[in-house]
Order: sequence, then C-alpha cells, then structure tokens
Amino acid sequence: MASLFSTSAGLSEGRAAEATRRREEAGVVLVHGLNGSRYDMQELESYLRARGVEVVNLLLPGHGEEDIARLVEVSWRDWVEAVRSELQALKRRCAAVFLVGHSLGGALVLYVAAQEAVDGVVAMCAPLHLYSWTLPFIRLARRLMPRIRWAWEDIRDPAARYAYSRERFKQSQQWRVLVAIENLLEFLPHLRQALPAVTAPTLIMVARYDHVVPPRDGQAIYRQISSREKYLVTFHRSYHLITKDYDREEVFEKTAAFIEEQARQRGVIIQGKNHQRAWQEAGKPFDPPPVLGLQTRCWRWCQQQWQLTSMRVAQFTQCFTSWATLVYTQTAKKLKP
Repeated sequence: MASLFSTSAGLSEGRAAEATRRREEAGVVLVHGLNGSRYDMQELESYLRARGVEVVNLLLPGHGEEDIARLVEVSWRDWVEAVRSELQALKRRCAAVFLVGHSLGGALVLYVAAQEAVDGVVAMCAPLHLYSWTLPFIRLARRLMPRIRWAWEDIRDPAARYAYSRERFKQSQQWRVLVAIENLLEFLPHLRQALPAVTAPTLIMVARYDHVVPPRDGQAIYRQISSREKYLVTFHRSYHLITKDYDREEVFEKTAAFIEEQARQRGVIIQGKNHQRAWQEAGKPFDPPPVLGLQTRCWRWCQQQWQLTSMRVAQFTQCFTSWATLVYTQTAKKLKP
C-alpha cells in the first residue's frame, strides 16, 4: 500500500511540475493570409518550435477546405473570433503569449491585440487601406463571377513560387473567392479605428516590392499604433509572401528574436536551439521548378504581366485619387467665402 500511495504522490507532483513548466513557456498563435492555409506558416511553425516556443498554427474558418464555397458562409467576425479563441486558450497554458500574422492574418492579430492583452505582435505585410475604389468593384464583380482563378503567386523566388503553387493545386486552392475579398475590405475600416488601442510591443514587416499590399500600409500602421516599443522592418528581396520568399530566413530570425526578447522582459526564458540549427530543420530548400516549354513560359509570362499591370494600375489610381482629393479639398477651403 505504501508503494501505491507514493506512486500516486509522484504522479501528482509530476503533473504539477509539468503544469508549472508549461505556464513558464512562451506561446504564439500564427495566422495565415486570405485564401491561404497552414502551409503558409509551416516553416515558421517548425522554426519557432525548434527555438523552444509553443506554437498554434491557426487555420481560419472557411480556409483549407476542398470546397471553397465554405468561404462564402463566414465573415470577418468569424476570423476575429477564431484568433481570439486560440489566444485565450494559449493564455491558460503559457506565461507569455504572442500573435504573429501575415497579410489578412497580420490585420487580424492587430485588431485582436487592440482588445486583448498580449505580450507582443508581429504583423507581416498587413493591409490597412489597400485601394479605396476596390470595394464597390468587388461587390459588382462577385455577382458576375463569384470566384476567379489566380495564376500567379506573389513570390519572387522561382523555386518557392513553384512549390507554393504546386501545394495550392494539391489543396484545390488556386481559386480566389470574391466574397472573401469583400469581407476583408469591410473589415479594414474597423481595423483603422482599433489601431490606436494597440499598446503591446509590435514588430511590423513590409516588403518593398509587395504587389498585393502597398508598403505604405505597413508604414501607416507603424504611425497609428500607440505602442511605446515598435519596430518597422522593410525587406527588399521579397514580394508579398515573405514567409516563403528570399528573405524568409531573416523573417524567421527577427520574429524569434523579438519573441525571445519580449518574453525575457516578462521573466520567461525560452530554451531551444540556436538559429543555425533551427533553420536547418525548418528552412529546407525548395525543389527547383521544372524546365517548361517555350509556349508555356510565354503564356505564364503574359498572365503574370497582366496581373502585375493590373496591380500597378490600381496603385497608380489610388495615388491619383488621393492627390486629386487633397487638391480639391485645399482649393475648396481657399475659395470658401
């Protein structure tokens, strides 16, 4: 009987020690972008785990489904609630909690950080304004074509772009649902109102040659948040999906360094592998793309140029509209009797 009681006591002590150890850990919620999946954050998840951080790679409602019509059934409030729910669950397990998001995920983590207490936020290529005329155009277009096929991913590294496109093809995610884009555009005004309430330490990352989210959106986020400790990092070798592109190693390293520093300031010491070993585990090189025929290459080049031209026209139109509005406003003030 004595041995039985001692074993029970030992188990209880072991569980208590495990609970205490887990409460001393740092945890992070990773949030992917619009029309994305857990694959977008897969390497970053492996890297952070190797560095000693508990990671939740969140799949947003309506995403990652073979039936993309599921995206029609959810709204931006469902996405916010999913992030908030995972954050609250992580708080019960970890002493220091962080939010990391890319694109739509970056906007969501900023919005949640304005309402919930977190120890740090990393927002990668997060949208804030995009293009003012896009919402009415999307509302009209979705009635004519509910979804569009997107032939080009905004990744500069050819090998990474090929691997990402192949994975999206496997998951039947090469289509874009216009209702989801409409939800994003309806969400952004709420984000702009919430930004001044963000006080947690924040790391903002932008890509100089991002063709999806203008870098000025990240700069505007940096100016509008109220965090005393905030950083803005610009990458010059990558396009929009910086977690997969040429700068991904630096993205991972800066994210881990930010989390470790903020956790240390709160008395939580993260014990894991160093950058080199963690990168060897997570940063496996992508297979080179196959050599395509001349006809296929010409067709893909035309598709890419069409999509890039459309994005650049949108950016030019937005800049011209903003300039014209400013000139009109200033002129009206001067002419006002």
